[in-house]
Amino acid sequence: MLLKFTNVAEQHKGNSLYINPDNIIAVYEIAKAPGGSLATIIYGGPQGITWEVEESLNEVMKKVNGDKE
Repeated sequence: MLLKFTNVAEQHKGNSLYINPDNIIAVYEIAKAPGGSLATIIYGGPQGITWEVEESLNEVMKKVNGDKE
């Protein structure tokens, strides 16, 4: 099963991003600028890469944990 997210990386903004939940090691938020809005980052994969997604940290965690809503 793959989880669907919305990519916000500049080159791929708005494109769907499908990630195998077995490859997710960490999910966290960062401020793009000091005091700025937060971005949700998914970290994992075989090479330890990061994906920046549109979904909130809460939404990502719901998908990772298998919540249907």
